[in-house]
Amino acid sequence: MFAALYLVGLAVILLSPDHLDRHADLLFRLAFRLFPSANGREVDFALNVLLFLPFGVLLALLLPRRPWAVLVIAWAVPLLIEAAQGLFLPGRVSSVFDVVANTAGSLTAALFVEGMRRRLTR
Repeated sequence: MFAALYLVGLAVILLSPDHLDRHADLLFRLAFRLFPSANGREVDFALNVLLFLPFGVLLALLLPRRPWAVLVIAWAVPLLIEAAQGLFLPGRVSSVFDVVANTAGSLTAALFVEGMRRRLTR
C-alpha cells in the first residue's frame, strides 16, 4: 500500500506540468533554517535526494541480490523522467543535476537496505 501511494505521489510531483517547488516553501524555509549557508541549488539537490530515498528502499526490497538491476533502474527512471519533463512538459526544466540527485537518493537507500539485510542475516 505504501509503495503504491509513494509511486503515485512521485508521478504527480515529477510529471505535473507545473513545477511543484513553488508549493514547497515550507520545506525550503526549513532547509534554510537548518543549513543557513546553503543556497537554493544545494537545497533543491538535497530535496531531490530525499524524494528518491523511498524509491531506493523499494528497489532493494523488490530486487534483492540484484545490484546491477537496482543500479540500472535507479539511474534509468530519473533519466526517463527528466527526458519526459524536457520533451512533454514546457513548464518544467530538465536537469542533469536532478538525475544525479535522484539516482544518489535511490542508491543510498538501496545500499542501506542491503547493509541492514546482511547485518540481520549474520
